[in-house]
Amino acid sequence: MAAISVKRNSFLSNFKALLSSQCLYHNFAEAGNKPRPSSKKDSGFELGEINIISKWQKMDSRSLGITQKLPSSPYTLIKILRSRGFEAYLVGGCVRDLLLNRTPKDFDIITTADLNQIKKQFHRCVIVGRRFPICMVHIKGSVIEVSSFKTLAKHSENKEKFLVAQMPRGCDKLDLNLWKNSMHRDFTVNSLFFDPIIHKIYDYNNGMKDLLERKLRTLVPAHESFTEDCARILRGLRLAARLGLSFSKDIESAIHKHASSILTLSPPRIMMEMNYMLSFGAAEPSLRLLHRYRILEILLPFQAAYISRQTTGSGQHTMMLTKLFSDMDKIVSCDKPSACCLWIGLLAFHQALLNTPQHPFVVLTFGSVLYHESWEDGLKFARKCGQPLVSFDPETLDPYTFISDDEVAKKVKELARQVINSIDTLVDADTLHNTMSKFPGSSCSGLVFISKNAAHGTAQLFHVLSHKVDTYSKGRSSFEINHQLLVKGDASEARFALGKIILNTVGCGIDDHPAPPENIHVTASDASLQKPNVKSSSSKKQNASTEKPIKEIA
Repeated sequence: MAAISVKRNSFLSNFKALLSSQCLYHNFAEAGNKPRPSSKKDSGFELGEINIISKWQKMDSRSLGITQKLPSSPYTLIKILRSRGFEAYLVGGCVRDLLLNRTPKDFDIITTADLNQIKKQFHRCVIVGRRFPICMVHIKGSVIEVSSFKTLAKHSENKEKFLVAQMPRGCDKLDLNLWKNSMHRDFTVNSLFFDPIIHKIYDYNNGMKDLLERKLRTLVPAHESFTEDCARILRGLRLAARLGLSFSKDIESAIHKHASSILTLSPPRIMMEMNYMLSFGAAEPSLRLLHRYRILEILLPFQAAYISRQTTGSGQHTMMLTKLFSDMDKIVSCDKPSACCLWIGLLAFHQALLNTPQHPFVVLTFGSVLYHESWEDGLKFARKCGQPLVSFDPETLDPYTFISDDEVAKKVKELARQVINSIDTLVDADTLHNTMSKFPGSSCSGLVFISKNAAHGTAQLFHVLSHKVDTYSKGRSSFEINHQLLVKGDASEARFALGKIILNTVGCGIDDHPAPPENIHVTASDASLQKPNVKSSSSKKQNASTEKPIKEIA
């Protein structure tokens, strides 16, 4: 597969230069063409139409740093549709990510062909979806989502009539089709189109300007947009967390007003949106934003109550949950995501420690055995490491000098069983309500969105530690994460990743290529010591934090 080639930081620098020279603000006039008409008499446009046209921009993608070297699957698909007489464009988040020098999570294509015409062009193509059907095209080892301009127009007739009334006269059919479609999108930064064949970026709503200013705006008033689809609230939070975008005042107000409408979404839809938030490298900032806008108390009330408690009083409490998620973000990304079992497992692991705090050495050994997939090697590493470099309150107890191997094995098994039991809280409303008694006065919607299948698969990861852990001896042949297996939820790879995250969280991170257990040399990861408010195991009063407390953010 050909690589995506984007010149580093070129979008920002080139865009600023073009913006300052006002090269963007024209009605798609190419170099050498006449400038935008300035009067109704000259242009044929009404006064209000000039305002719409003035936002329309078309730019050479190469001037923004994007080359034509896209992955072969979307590029080939577009070429095939073009060869059959149809227009086709990349659209949405993939265009945004290319401009920001990020690897797109996936590639979406929109075309003038209808769904049946799309299906006729490709041997492996399936039409899916009821409300807004699309084609899933299998090509060159990838699956590409292809939608049709005609589908959106057909299923949004009322909005189409409104847009028709606003259409500027004198524009060609292509621009009008793209403009109308862009107005159906959720945010301006997702309303961009890219033609990789002729290297053109189409922007009808100042989406590139919003990217430059790191601003998230809706296409229509946010209250109207979130009423139309409240899942946009979750998508907006995900984009803000992943890209560091700020919300317009309009969006902030609408989130507060419509947050409770998330309860109307189906559990599978919520699960999909939450997995996008937590499995692609932005889990920790997503958690903070969810808490800040009081949506976490709807989706994960136990975790919301924990964070609220930790951010009250002196503000010196540790934040083990955010540290776990921060360390997870270091090993996954948009192009190397994980299966949901990773973040479900971390939620359950943390909840188990809240319910039954453990000695730091037990937590260290628990993570080490997961990491090494061997009781003997895991315990040997833990003994060489000694006490963890950091501890957490209230998740861990005061450290002590020595604990026997048998006692460690017993406590590791108990912790594994607690983790498995904690998973029930995430899938059973009654269990959730009972668990919330730990936080009197905290709200609980009773919503559970994680499927029983996902919960069962996650629980299986810990069964090897809950029964005869001292005989566990699978072992690992490689100490590098296999991301192809991790995204599929492979049990061995998920255990290894969980162990790595836990070791980093307690301050005992090791190199990606460790020596064999008998020769392990342990060093503390600088990153793991600089993130949360943590306390040294040797002194509970010592504060080793360099991270801004969540209270300041939330």
